[in-house]
Amino acid sequence: MINLILAILCSAGVSIFMRASETYCRGKYGILLMNYAVCVIAGLLTTGKNLGHIGEAGTMTAVGFGVVTGLLYCGAFILLQWNVRKNGVILSSTFMKLGVIVPSALAVLWFGEKPGWNQGIGLLIAVVAILLINLEKGAVRTGGSSKAGLVLLLLGGGLGDAMAKFYDAYGKTSFGSFFLMLSFLVSGVISGLLVARNRERITKNEVLFGVLIGIPNYFSARFLLWALADVPAVIAYPTYSIAAMAVIGAAGVLLFKEKLTKRQWVAYGMIILAVGLLNM
Repeated sequence: MINLILAILCSAGVSIFMRASETYCRGKYGILLMNYAVCVIAGLLTTGKNLGHIGEAGTMTAVGFGVVTGLLYCGAFILLQWNVRKNGVILSSTFMKLGVIVPSALAVLWFGEKPGWNQGIGLLIAVVAILLINLEKGAVRTGGSSKAGLVLLLLGGGLGDAMAKFYDAYGKTSFGSFFLMLSFLVSGVISGLLVARNRERITKNEVLFGVLIGIPNYFSARFLLWALADVPAVIAYPTYSIAAMAVIGAAGVLLFKEKLTKRQWVAYGMIILAVGLLNM
């Protein structure tokens, strides 16, 4: 469980530093590129001596899962940007967060995990809480919405998260860091192409926040992969997602002086209840 807690804290750290970067960074892709560069370096450092075993049994599995995961990671980000333009930030961020349904469903349908009644109720409460937090009355853009884009965002983001469980089930444990490094490398290459296409200038602020975001980003994925070896995915994924939301919400109030509505306070209370039910 300690790995899951660390994954939650690192995931929250990514969003907190991303929120802080909004004041100092202007480019859309530069900070993303620097983030992935740091993740690749962290992957190389943690892979360590296992690099000498590249080519042995399990290498191609790690490569295959790494490439697919990297494409899904960056694809989800591009889909998020497209949906923000088309459907607005509220609906887009909501459907991105609802992607937790995908790995939770796959844990049951593909891997045969059997959640108890408490986990089922906990997941349902979590979904309702996500909707309450993000869909404030009158905040959703109407007209010109693309339902297909939102569904693709939910599926793409959810499948990207689910790849950790697939690798845990079918990959070689000793190549876990190599798998993550390849995932971030593929995402980094795509980000680099986007930076070049848009002729973005990477300043010292993008470098700084890229480092601050990249370190927790890499370790959130690493700790989650370790957690999935001990905690059932049907518990780990929703706990990871909604508990990180609770930490981010607390940081928003304490660090950024954000004001929560009564509806959002209720939602965060529901998140605490959901986490308790999921881990009973």
